[in-house]
Amino acid sequence: MTSPRRAPAEQCCERLALSVLSLILSIFPVSVALHDLTAGGCAIIRPPRDGGIRYRGLTQEQIRSVQILPVDYEIEYICRGSRVIVGPKVRKCLPNGTWTEMSQRSRCLLQCPHVWMSLEDGQVEVWPPGAPVEGTMLQYSCLSGFNLWGRNTSLCTKLGKWDSPKPVCEFDRNYTESGQFAVVCRVADRTGSGS
Repeated sequence: MTSPRRAPAEQCCERLALSVLSLILSIFPVSVALHDLTAGGCAIIRPPRDGGIRYRGLTQEQIRSVQILPVDYEIEYICRGSRVIVGPKVRKCLPNGTWTEMSQRSRCLLQCPHVWMSLEDGQVEVWPPGAPVEGTMLQYSCLSGFNLWGRNTSLCTKLGKWDSPKPVCEFDRNYTESGQFAVVCRVADRTGSGS
């Protein structure tokens, strides 16, 4: 059997259909790949700025070549230098092709010195609680009988430094527990001589 010869209009439509199909395939391979990801694992994600990712059980060569990690695989963020991770430190590949806690951003931030977080004869409130990183605010106050010298707040900057010197609590020599001013007197010791 010989196939009937097609008309030029039919050939044109066939070529047009093939062109459209090629165009669709060139536009949508990403969607196809994403569909395959949901069935078999999670796409590699980028580490936070100034950080990296620890891939357990993979060689450097495997890390460079892998694009999809299996379901239940865990990655761990690590930070460079004296930076600390803020946000999720570990993420796990879920069966739906996503990583855990992706709504929470992970960042590598410089820490401010911990010595600012305590105050002799006073107290320090830290907000938000946790490591003193960029954006951490300290509020200082002194115990009864002491006066605060310096600013009562300090903010940790993105450079890992507090924006003001650490204040001090100095004893108020005129303070009494009843809130009244004390009268300083000379008291004779038992031998009768004044002190």
